[in-house]
Amino acid sequence: MTADFVALFRTPVPRETQTLKSIQSPQHTLELLESFATHVLHVPATAQRVNRLDDLPLQLRRDVGIGSGKQYVWFAWMIEERVWLVTGTLSLELARERGQPVLEVRSYDAEGLLDEAATWVNTGTTEWARSQW
Repeated sequence: MTADFVALFRTPVPRETQTLKSIQSPQHTLELLESFATHVLHVPATAQRVNRLDDLPLQLRRDVGIGSGKQYVWFAWMIEERVWLVTGTLSLELARERGQPVLEVRSYDAEGLLDEAATWVNTGTTEWARSQW
């Protein structure tokens, strides 16, 4: 089959949807989550980034990964023995509605219990607004 033949059967995807899907990549979502943690939660510059799942305490590992009720993208940091964890998912539907990246963010306490779940809109490079919807 030629590329032209296959292209006949493809439904054109609106440019807006293509753009939103491109920002939904895990790497882009991680960058947004890091921005959120840095600018909203004020992660100190002295904090050490936790990069590997194996480096998280067991009680925090259960909330990250792929699966039912789990969030794929996570950001964690440590100061001395204390570890903080936030997870996030980019909401394509809400981002399309708002015309800006929208993260559904969950933050956990040191014992791995859900501390807060909220939706945040990225209104600028380093600016975030808590969603009221």
